[in-house]
Amino acid sequence: MIITILALVSIQGPILAAADKALQFGATTNDYMKYYPNMTPFANAFSACTWVMKGRVPPSVWHAPIILDYHTNPVHNIHELLMTDNGGFNRLFNGMQFDGNLGSSFSAPVGTWFHYCVTWSSSSNMQRIYYNGAQVGIAAMPAGSTLTPGGVATMGNRRDIHPYYPFGGKISKFNIFSREMSAADVKAMSDAGVCSSIEKERFGDSRALTWEYILDQPKTGNVVAQDVDTCADEEMKEEIERLQKELDEAEQALKDYKAACEEAKNSLRDELNTTKTAAAEREAELEKEINSLKEQLEEAVKQQCPGEGIWTVPNKVIGKKINKKQLKRWKKAGEKELVRYLSSWKGARLTKKLAKYIECFETV
Repeated sequence: MIITILALVSIQGPILAAADKALQFGATTNDYMKYYPNMTPFANAFSACTWVMKGRVPPSVWHAPIILDYHTNPVHNIHELLMTDNGGFNRLFNGMQFDGNLGSSFSAPVGTWFHYCVTWSSSSNMQRIYYNGAQVGIAAMPAGSTLTPGGVATMGNRRDIHPYYPFGGKISKFNIFSREMSAADVKAMSDAGVCSSIEKERFGDSRALTWEYILDQPKTGNVVAQDVDTCADEEMKEEIERLQKELDEAEQALKDYKAACEEAKNSLRDELNTTKTAAAEREAELEKEINSLKEQLEEAVKQQCPGEGIWTVPNKVIGKKINKKQLKRWKKAGEKELVRYLSSWKGARLTKKLAKYIECFETV
């Protein structure tokens, strides 16, 4: 059955949305992106969050592969927001508190996805760094700081394209939210995994600079949008699980239906047996009633003619007149019953009605 499900999925193939795309950057100074995002929504609060896969190991923490360099100052090393994949630089408002200090926290090996967030708000005035949902750095920002709009965003290198800083890895679902995410929010995004849609589904109301927008920006050199392989695998797994769940539910429904049919059949069988038993009992009752009625009928018939069957007037004497001479003849002929039952009717003509009367009442 699982083979059938796999066949169905393999025929259709998983359909990956923009959310399941990654940007693969080459590892040379020719491979980067430059664009001019609208950063106005982030003047007083933001959370820049992304999934990252390292593509190379730099010779030192200072040769940090740059994911994003956003700045408005023409000087190349004055950064509004700088994010790297090895923890070498995590600058906000060009603050250098984390320079070289978070390398051990960004410990994911090359080729492994990890979640990375930078959050800040003017109300908290704190920059927080999160790695895989856990806070690994916090620093106070200068009072009155705001994120300045109108700058340029460079992804895959520093703004001036320096040979120390090619990214060479992959990013996916890079979004900037217009609020300072709580630690619980960041952890929820990290726990959901690179293939989830939590950024859009749960936090979409504050997602002001979107991954879909970044995917559409100009690319220089070897910067390629591609499917996140693990997402294809996960979507196929989810599709298999969904189909398996539907199959299990259908099989359970069939099992329940069969059980219901068996129960109904047993119920009907019991009902039939009960009906048969009731019919047999009723038949016995009716038989008894019939026998009783027969007895009553026989008794009633007896009451109408108590002597019926005791003696019957011979047909040969019906219509004859009973006289002394006739009685002597019967006596001489040994017709004792004729003499016995008819002698009291001497002088009468023996009609059928009289014969019947004699049979019924004179013989008892």
